[in-house]
Amino acid sequence: MSYVVMQFAPAALERDQAAAYAGLSLTTFEKEVRERRAPQPRQVAGRRVAWLRAELDAWLFACPISEQLPPENTGAKKPRKSKDEV
Repeated sequence: MSYVVMQFAPAALERDQAAAYAGLSLTTFEKEVRERRAPQPRQVAGRRVAWLRAELDAWLFACPISEQLPPENTGAKKPRKSKDEV
């Protein structure tokens, strides 16, 4: 008998996971939730709450496109000057 092992991404995330998923510090994420600019948590069992990944995705996709480049410490590649600009 063979078994198939399937792995699924969680549909709901805990507070620290939701903040990391959104790319925000926990403090900033909590402020966005408190001020109702971010999705609200769902009560999944008893006193347990979680954020739905689908709602986080929709919120993030609705954010405006930024004109700013990422800050220096992100590790993102910066545009290089061409030989003409040097």
